[in-house]
Amino acid sequence: MPTIKDVAKLAGVSTATVSRAMMSPEKVSEKTRLKVELAVAESGFSPNVIARNLRRSESKTIVIIVPDIANMFFASIVRGIQQVALQNGYKVLLGDSIHTVEQAKVYMDLVRSKQADGIISLTAELPMEIRQGTEIPMVMACEYFPGFPIPTVRIDNRGSAKRAVDYLLDIGHSQIGCITGPMENPICVDRKAGYQDSLQQLNIAVDEAAFEDGDFSFQSGYSAFMRLHEHYSMTALFCFNDMMALGAMKAATQLGIKVPQQLSIVGFDDLLFAEYTNPELTTIRQPQEDIGKTAANTLMKILQGSKASQDTIVPTQLLVRSSCCSPSK
Repeated sequence: MPTIKDVAKLAGVSTATVSRAMMSPEKVSEKTRLKVELAVAESGFSPNVIARNLRRSESKTIVIIVPDIANMFFASIVRGIQQVALQNGYKVLLGDSIHTVEQAKVYMDLVRSKQADGIISLTAELPMEIRQGTEIPMVMACEYFPGFPIPTVRIDNRGSAKRAVDYLLDIGHSQIGCITGPMENPICVDRKAGYQDSLQQLNIAVDEAAFEDGDFSFQSGYSAFMRLHEHYSMTALFCFNDMMALGAMKAATQLGIKVPQQLSIVGFDDLLFAEYTNPELTTIRQPQEDIGKTAANTLMKILQGSKASQDTIVPTQLLVRSSCCSPSK
């Protein structure tokens, strides 16, 4: 395999000059640069990747910011991003923002300091100035802000939530409780709107007592169900994610409420465990790996200087399993 010494010999220069010509071509004469390039081509030498990246001011690294690394929802999205990144010669750095804007900014600063080339953010907990636009090559995935000037890959949260509640109405439920996520989050605002759309199309009044907030965790689903059960009579429950649905299912079981005979439950996401619960969880499936791949391909276009889609909506699917049935008479 040809080495840098072979290139230096063919070009009639020192190995230091060869390195300089590849890493900082502006520091050598045009004549010397051309001699080195011809020698590289003639010898078949493959320049060191690090040297090539330094010359181009590239790190060949992208950063993925997740709000909570313990949340299994993000695993398949990260896998999809990594597959595309590796295919394009990029490494992936995974950063857990721990639901804090301050930590997200730390990872964003890696791009500003040229330690990374771009960012895919799976969290909306970002510095306020980012919402107005940024010079950082960046893509939002899953989370978004209405009118956000940065390319976004997401689902139709409003339409997907409406589909879930439509199903419960179709099988005879009208008293449908709802465990939301944090309502300052745009996707939660949209999912609540989808719930309301579904009831309103049948002229069913929306009762604010039907709602309890969670934070997408298993424990918050459990606690929210316990609170909801105290003041709202329901035959069905819609949860804004599968983790909270599983927590609610545990709470219902502890209270002696049979699922689905006395309470139908619908989740959102289709996490791996959803089809292995007892009963299996009816849910809205987000194509998590596809979301990751689409977000990564969008970022690759940006890094290559190509035009990227500003708002890509990935389709979801209602998966009907055994956690739902018609209400008992």
